[in-house]
Amino acid sequence: MGFSTTAGFALLFIAGLIAFGVVATVTVSEVKELNKIIKLKNKEEIELKTSDFKIVNVTAVNVTLTEYNLTVVIENTGSTTFDCTKFTLLVDGKLINATCNVSKLYPLEYAEFEAGNLAGTVGSSHRLKVVSDNGIEKYATFVVR
Repeated sequence: MGFSTTAGFALLFIAGLIAFGVVATVTVSEVKELNKIIKLKNKEEIELKTSDFKIVNVTAVNVTLTEYNLTVVIENTGSTTFDCTKFTLLVDGKLINATCNVSKLYPLEYAEFEAGNLAGTVGSSHRLKVVSDNGIEKYATFVVR
């Protein structure tokens, strides 16, 4: 009985060590992954806090009786560089296809977005929404001239 009891405890001890090793390995891996996610989230929060822009000018010029061209000038008032291809422009809640004169909008610089052949007549009032890639939104109203 003495040998089998000792062997049984030894087997249970070894099995416990193996189980602990597996649990420890998985736990360390998960903690590392969680740490990466927290660092990424902190970086995004800092970027969001240091990002801002303002709509400087909105010009809508009538080109036909029922269509106008839109020009929007924005200024990067934050300290983060924006990718101009990731800006979204909406007029009266509808997504519009706009082109930008620069690819990157650096801090304290300006970008000009242009969109053509939008539906509207002279004197019609519209609402503009500009959204950056990190979710910052700015609004403006304009009248077609």
